[in-house]
Amino acid sequence: MEVKLFCGIVTLLLLFDGGLSKGGPKSPPNIIVIMADDLGSNDMSFRGSNQIPTPNIDALGYQGVILNRHYVPALCSPSRAALLTGKYPIHTGLQHSVIVSDEPWSLSTREKLLPQYLKECAAYRTHMVGKWHLGFARKRFTPLQRGFDSHFGVWGPGLSYFSHRFVLPWAPWYDGHDMRRNENVTYESAGQYLTDVITDEAVEVIRRHDDKQPLFLAVTHVAPHAAEETDPLQAPEEEIRQFGYIEDPKRRIYAAMVASLDKSVGRIVMALQETELLRNSLVLFYSDNGAPSQGLYATTGSNYPLRGQKASPWEGGIRQPAVIWSPLIEKRHRVSDELIYSTDWLPTLVGLCRGDVNSNLDGFDLWRTISRDKASPRREILHNIDPLGGYSSYYRDGWKYVNGSMAPQFDGWLGRVAGVDKAPAATAYAEMVMKSPTWRALAPLAAKRLKVADIKRLRDRTQIRCSRWFRSNPCDPQNAPCLFHVDTDPCEENNLARRFGWKLKQMEERVKEFQQSAVPPRNRPSDPMSNPVHWNDVWTSWLDEMSV
Repeated sequence: MEVKLFCGIVTLLLLFDGGLSKGGPKSPPNIIVIMADDLGSNDMSFRGSNQIPTPNIDALGYQGVILNRHYVPALCSPSRAALLTGKYPIHTGLQHSVIVSDEPWSLSTREKLLPQYLKECAAYRTHMVGKWHLGFARKRFTPLQRGFDSHFGVWGPGLSYFSHRFVLPWAPWYDGHDMRRNENVTYESAGQYLTDVITDEAVEVIRRHDDKQPLFLAVTHVAPHAAEETDPLQAPEEEIRQFGYIEDPKRRIYAAMVASLDKSVGRIVMALQETELLRNSLVLFYSDNGAPSQGLYATTGSNYPLRGQKASPWEGGIRQPAVIWSPLIEKRHRVSDELIYSTDWLPTLVGLCRGDVNSNLDGFDLWRTISRDKASPRREILHNIDPLGGYSSYYRDGWKYVNGSMAPQFDGWLGRVAGVDKAPAATAYAEMVMKSPTWRALAPLAAKRLKVADIKRLRDRTQIRCSRWFRSNPCDPQNAPCLFHVDTDPCEENNLARRFGWKLKQMEERVKEFQQSAVPPRNRPSDPMSNPVHWNDVWTSWLDEMSV
C-alpha cells in the first residue's frame, strides 16, 4: 500500500514538473487584455516622455515585463483581427483600410477566434467591453456570435465620447447611435464619458465573475481615438484642467483622454485585487496601432522619434510597446527586446490553458520568451501587402523592406513634442509611479522589491535612440523600394537599398512568396441602406433588418 502511494506521488510530481517544463501554469489563468485605440507610442511615460504621465500603465510594465519590440498592424480592424485570429492581415482579407459602419462586410465568419479557443480548452467565461470594429452588417458578424458570452460597447470604428453617436467622416455623413448591451441597443450611459463607461462595465464584469471558471476579458477602449472629424478631441473638463502646463490646447485635451485611459487601467487592476482574482491573472496592455499625428482623425498623438504614424508602413504606425504582468511570469521587472507580433497572442494565451490551435496560424507561442526571457522564435514579420493602397512592408533578421506608402504626408518624422511642456509630477517620476493604484495592487506580488533606481534603469532601457546617420540616404518609397537595418536604425533614417542591393532583392522575393498565400481583400463599397435614418436613428445589422 505504501509503495503504491509513493509511486502515485512520484507520478504526480513528474506530471507537475512536466507541465512546468513546458512553461505553462498549474491552472488556466484569468486573462485580461486591455487595448487602447490610436495611442501614440511616445505618449506612454515609461517610454521617456515627461509630458503626459501614465503611472498605472507604467507600473504594470515595471512590475511585469515591458515588451519593447512589440509590433501590430497599422490600422484598427486588421489589428483586432490579428489578436483574435492569430493571422496576418493578408490571410484574413483585412489588408486594406478598415471596416466602416456603412460597409456590408466583416472578418470572415469562417475564422475561429480567441474566445472560441479558450472556451474549448478550459471553459472560459468570455466577455468583451468596448469597441468591436470587425463588422456588424449582419448579427452573425458580431461578438456574441463569435465566441463572446457578453458584449457591452461599440460595434463600429469609433464614437463621440459623450453623445455615443458615430458620424461618418465624409459625405454622405451618416449619423447614428451605436451603443449595445449584447445585441440590444442601450441608452443607459447617454451623456457619460465613454472611457469611464467602458471602465465601469469592465469592473462590474470582474466583480460578477464566478471564479469556478477562468475569465477572459477583452477591454477594447475607444480612447484616445478621435471622436468625430469636426470635434475630434473630447474629455471631461476636470481632466483637461490638470494639463494647463501644456501650451497647445488640442494636445491638452488629448492628454486628458490618455490620462482617463491610464486611470482605467488602475481601476481594472484594483478590481482584480479586490476580488482576489489577481493572484491567478494575466494582464496585457497595448494599443492597436500608432497615433495619427496628421490627416483624418488627427489627435496630436506622438510616435516620435519613430517615423510615420497610423496607417503607414513605418515604425511609428506599427511598433507599439506592450506591457504584461502576471505572477506566472518567472522573470519579471525587466524590459524585453525580443521580437513579438500581435498574432502571437492567440497561440501564447491558448497555450497557457494547454489548448490546441490551428496549424495555419501566423503566430508563435511566446510564453517562454515572455516568462523566462528565452529567445523569441520569431525572425520575420510581414507587416502588410496592400494591393489596393499600393504598399508592402516586411521585416526579417534586423532588416526592413518598404515599398510604396499610403500617403506621402505620413512618411516623415511626425508628432514631435515640445520639451518645455513638462508635467510637474515628472520631477519625481518614480515616486509618482509607486503611488499609483496599479503599483499598490501589484507590489505585494512582486518578485523583488523595486527601488527608485530600478525604475530609472528600466525606463532608460525603453528609449528609442536614433542612429548616428541623419537621413544620409533619403528614402522615397513611392518611386523605389527602401531598405533599412531597423535593429540599429529604428528611426528609419538611412536607406541602404543601393548599398545592399542583394539584401533588397532577397527581401523582395520573400514578399512575393507571401503574396502567393494572400486572400483577396474583403472590402465592400458603402451601402446606403446602412444609414441610421432608416433604422430608428441607430447603426444596426441592416442586412438582417431588411430581410425581416
